[in-house]
Amino acid sequence: MESCSWEEQFRMGNYLANRGDHSRALDCFLGVVADKPNHSMSWNNIGVARLCLSEASKAIMAFEQALKIDSKYRDAYHNRALAYSEIGELNLAMDDLNHAIALDPDHWASYKHRSIIHQMLGDKEMSFKDYLKFKTLVGTD
Repeated sequence: MESCSWEEQFRMGNYLANRGDHSRALDCFLGVVADKPNHSMSWNNIGVARLCLSEASKAIMAFEQALKIDSKYRDAYHNRALAYSEIGELNLAMDDLNHAIALDPDHWASYKHRSIIHQMLGDKEMSFKDYLKFKTLVGTD
């Protein structure tokens, strides 16, 4: 992929990720950031690929890089929350989901995952409220 433009590498990475080939997708996204180190979407996608490869701690570092570049990147907060929950850092996951929802109050996936985190933390009432909000938002798509 080195002879391809960064745009082609990015497209190929997304294609491979959507097919479930996260290892090859990761290589593509790493190629993009070698050329375009401030490409926040590639850093986010590196994190997603690493998360899918069971590398949650490395995923967190990639999401942090995406957020250094774009502090309002909702998906990077949401995805970092998934990685935090994977390693048992539920309070950090909750913080990131709260931030994602503050950036986009209609982001149904953040409500869905926050509902799960509330449940894991023992707050059934808030879990149910977030679940209802998630169901309402999904019904409006």
